[in-house]
Amino acid sequence: MPYCKNCGKEIKPDVRYCPYCGTPEPAATITPTAVTPLIQAPDVIVTTTPAVPGYEVVKTLGLIHGLTVRTRGVGGKIVAGIEGVFGGEVTAYTSECEKARKESLERLVQNARNIGANAVIGVDFETSDVLAGTATIFAAYGTAVIVKPIGKQLN
Repeated sequence: MPYCKNCGKEIKPDVRYCPYCGTPEPAATITPTAVTPLIQAPDVIVTTTPAVPGYEVVKTLGLIHGLTVRTRGVGGKIVAGIEGVFGGEVTAYTSECEKARKESLERLVQNARNIGANAVIGVDFETSDVLAGTATIFAAYGTAVIVKPIGKQLN
């Protein structure tokens, strides 16, 4: 099974767009690892798992989050309405949700840096509609920690 060259998720063969991130012509041969970090910033590892393989947690700094609130403009709502009439994926909302997920994750990483963490474990995403459904809150949250490779001294 091929994987998307942008987001790394498994996709069906011969799809024109990745159903997760919307990348055109997404098929790529990727060998997934047992645990793939969500992102590997130069200084912060982010993962959904409760630990980072090959590392040990030396200090827990606490719960952190990244947050963004998004709404569709008039043009996007019209496009989404037209797509909704025909059924299937509403790509106008999918692309906006992907941008919001990425933005909330980037803010999570920045908050981790601000408190001195070099990893965030147990990351999860949450969404909620506000303002009578006209806006959506996207939140990424996890536990900020300091990790070190197993068997190495922390400076």
